[in-house]
Amino acid sequence: MRFYLLCLCIIAIEYAVVTRAEEEPSYKFVFDQIIPVKEDEEVAKIKLEVIRSEDGVKFSGKAEQLVDLDNEWTLNILLKIAEDANGEYNWLMPVPALRVCDFMKFYYRLYIYELLAKYANAPSPFDCPVVKNTYILKEYPLVSKNFKRFLQPGYYQLEVSLLHENDEKIKYIVEGHVEEE
Repeated sequence: MRFYLLCLCIIAIEYAVVTRAEEEPSYKFVFDQIIPVKEDEEVAKIKLEVIRSEDGVKFSGKAEQLVDLDNEWTLNILLKIAEDANGEYNWLMPVPALRVCDFMKFYYRLYIYELLAKYANAPSPFDCPVVKNTYILKEYPLVSKNFKRFLQPGYYQLEVSLLHENDEKIKYIVEGHVEEE
């Protein structure tokens, strides 16, 4: 009798897991806007174009970097979430301030460079300092499938700031939301 009860429990658990997996909605990230909050034109001159089409969102642009970026420069990255478009944003994932070369060797190399290099004359993650240059970006696609499994409904803000000696030189905010497919 215990054996049959155990079998029934296993079947019930398997059914619940399969049913739950079938019922879990699939989400997609929808890009809303990018906001240039601060741009120090002695550091870089940046022009960015957002291209929206049936194929999705793509970015093109030009960044004329006017100074070398080394570990004297830091990046602050904040990921925030709100329940609705007018809600208050709260920190979702705090990321410690990163020196530019350290960011390039880790996050940039692992998560950004491979795809970016297909659409831009992107700097190598192994070269530091990142020397002044003009970088061209051509139709870089927003690919949400790379982080699809982490998506949850809500409104997101990604704040990225470049600082030199604790003085904020460049700041951009990217906004988007997640909805069911």
